[in-house]
Amino acid sequence: MLNKIRFVVGGITYSIMSEDSAEYIESLGRELDHKMDALAKQNPFLSTTMIAVLAAMDAADAAKKAELENAELRRKLDDMTEQYAIAKSVADSVQFLNEENDDIYE
Repeated sequence: MLNKIRFVVGGITYSIMSEDSAEYIESLGRELDHKMDALAKQNPFLSTTMIAVLAAMDAADAAKKAELENAELRRKLDDMTEQYAIAKSVADSVQFLNEENDDIYE
């Protein structure tokens, strides 16, 4: 179900429809507002549009880096899963051979 959510960025109130909770959207708005305020203080000569683009680039950079890190972690997990399967196969084989040897000496 879509929720109509209002949030404020740069003194302007925005309304969007989202399946996300109001708390989540509002927290994103606060985060963006703080980021834009910080950029404006560091660069008082920039327009609001320029500040918004810098904030968007920062968010896009963070998202891309998180995506790359996620892909690397998935690759490592796949490698570890494969190593586990090999180790389990070897352990199962050793256990089978030990049981066969036990049967021979009984």
